[in-house]
Amino acid sequence: MTVQGNIEGAKAHLSSAEMRVATYILAHPDDVISMSVHALAEAAETSPATISRLARSLNFPGYRELKLQLSSDHSRALAAQTDDQIYPNEPIDSIKFKLLTNAKNSLEETVDQMQEAPLQDAVAALKNASQVVCFGVGASYLAALDISQKWARLGIPTLASSDVHELLPLTSGEMATKKVFWVVSNSGETPEAVLVASLAKENGATVITMSRVGQNSLTKAGSIALQTSQPREGTIRFAATQSLHAQFMMVDIVYYSYVSQNYEQASRLVRDSREQLDDYKQQLHHVLKKND
Repeated sequence: MTVQGNIEGAKAHLSSAEMRVATYILAHPDDVISMSVHALAEAAETSPATISRLARSLNFPGYRELKLQLSSDHSRALAAQTDDQIYPNEPIDSIKFKLLTNAKNSLEETVDQMQEAPLQDAVAALKNASQVVCFGVGASYLAALDISQKWARLGIPTLASSDVHELLPLTSGEMATKKVFWVVSNSGETPEAVLVASLAKENGATVITMSRVGQNSLTKAGSIALQTSQPREGTIRFAATQSLHAQFMMVDIVYYSYVSQNYEQASRLVRDSREQLDDYKQQLHHVLKKND
């Protein structure tokens, strides 16, 4: 979690007064660290109550916690001093350093801002699911595939798709109430993702959403909201590198939390699937050797 990232994720849903304070914070972060709530209210031409509302809109309990995070962001930025942009003919060592630093920041911010309650709700919902239906478009489809592969190993029927038409029949009918839909969109505004989540929830399914931090259409459409860090991509976004790092980290945390809470069953199922895979490899090797 960073203050800047939270503002970027929530700015579409902030009031004009809250946005005025947010703009001041982004323009004068070093000054705000040492400002009282009344001093900031005066500087931003608003009220202390507006600042408290802004802090809650950015997922902070209050102004004090916002300032603590702003101070942490400042220290982290000084330590990194990393330019996110990739340039023509840039040395490989420079690219490696940027990607490593940005990946580390994305993972740390995702873990820092993660709330335990929705994570526990997601684990409980997955435990009781008759099927886990995973949806994402573009790069988010890779996260959907990762979810499907992981829970399939635990014996839960799964489906990963980027095709709305394939999933629409699954969002309706009595059986929808027993399914869990896990819908992924980094922005939280992908129209197809919002549509799938809305229809599934309307028909009684539990809908886990995964998007970057902040209020967005997908979060509102779902039942359980998992949120990752605001990705630090370059001005020209050649690939969704940082958002995928954050999404995979979130999926891993939910997965291992699930395994921990269902340890005996999960261990047995993983062992069984590994044994079946080993048997398959041995039989395939035998067939190929026989045909040589």
